[in-house]
Amino acid sequence: MEATLAETKPLDRISARTAAVQPSATMAVESKVKRMRAAGEAVISFGAGEPDFPTPEPIKQAAIKAIQDNFTRYTETGGMAALKEAIAARERQNTGLDYKASQVATHTGGKESLYLAFQALCEAGDEVLIPAPYWVSYVEQVRLAEATPVIVPTTADTGFKVNAALLARYTTPRTRILVLNSPSNPTGMVYSQAELEDIASWARTNQVIILSDELYDRIVFNPPYARWLRVAPDLYERTVIINGLSKAYAMTGWRLGYAVGPEWIIKAMLKIQSHSNSHPSSITQAAALAAYTLDLEAEIAKMVAAFKERRDWIVRALNEIAGVRCLMPEGAFYVFPDFSALLGKPLKYGRTCSTTEELAMYLLDTVKVGIVHGEAFGAPGCARLSYAMSLEQIKEGVARIQDALTLA
Repeated sequence: MEATLAETKPLDRISARTAAVQPSATMAVESKVKRMRAAGEAVISFGAGEPDFPTPEPIKQAAIKAIQDNFTRYTETGGMAALKEAIAARERQNTGLDYKASQVATHTGGKESLYLAFQALCEAGDEVLIPAPYWVSYVEQVRLAEATPVIVPTTADTGFKVNAALLARYTTPRTRILVLNSPSNPTGMVYSQAELEDIASWARTNQVIILSDELYDRIVFNPPYARWLRVAPDLYERTVIINGLSKAYAMTGWRLGYAVGPEWIIKAMLKIQSHSNSHPSSITQAAALAAYTLDLEAEIAKMVAAFKERRDWIVRALNEIAGVRCLMPEGAFYVFPDFSALLGKPLKYGRTCSTTEELAMYLLDTVKVGIVHGEAFGAPGCARLSYAMSLEQIKEGVARIQDALTLA
């Protein structure tokens, strides 16, 4: 008897698009670190991009009040009206352009904002330009949208930044989106006004949407911050801004991100969102409304000052390690040192590493230090270290790294 279709396909199969996705390397590092710590090992992790400061007290109190007031029911898809209006007002101030609440959608973290944007805008055959080094989820989210990630490589010699000439080399008639991330995760580099003007000149000659990931916009060490739409306001109709609470307000676990852009894009994102998680937690929305309407500039300035002090120390210390080169980042809370000069050489604890992925495992196994390998960011030979931890921990962690990287 001829086999039926059901009989020829195994029950335990997963979709091809899911099988092609790689797990988040940053989350994998943190998972292993947590298992090691649970086993009693004294691990220092530079892996997680998570501020070590507490959420500002007024934000916490707003959430507590929301619970006490029984603000625990569904809100409208994409967030409550008051929060959307507060975010629209925030972006009007940021960009000098006219944004309405109908051009805003809030999500469960900036990661979901990006995911929904790719889902709404991409289809098979579309290409998305992603400068490397890149945040680990861009590539996988583009693949989940059945589009093609096109990696645009950069180097430390160019400050890990793209320019119009480089983008033109990778542009085709199928180019749909450019992902622009400034300040950058993982490098911490920030595009200048002149650099953004150069990219804008390329964008104006191509039918391309700009996905401007500005999640670290408040953590900049050499202000003023050059904001994409301040530089290229004429590209307002084809720019989607991604931002959120996690970094500037030390609210990673609260999970609130947002997208702001043309109404036709936001409506498409909301359509998908209405069939997935509908909206962020109502309590988180209440906390976000406080964050975006109260004066918390002093709290943010305190965190940024601490990050700058840590940045200055860790960059100097890493550059003192033989075989390590580290640029001075201009924002966020990451350094992205180059370890390539040490690859292929025998190290102190009896191992020779051919990749930074192997080097990361060597550091974790021998001196109990977690870093995220550069291969995950499209930059072999480098690694990302987050300095969102106390200076004492940073000093101890770098000392362990220096010890482990001594040549045998």
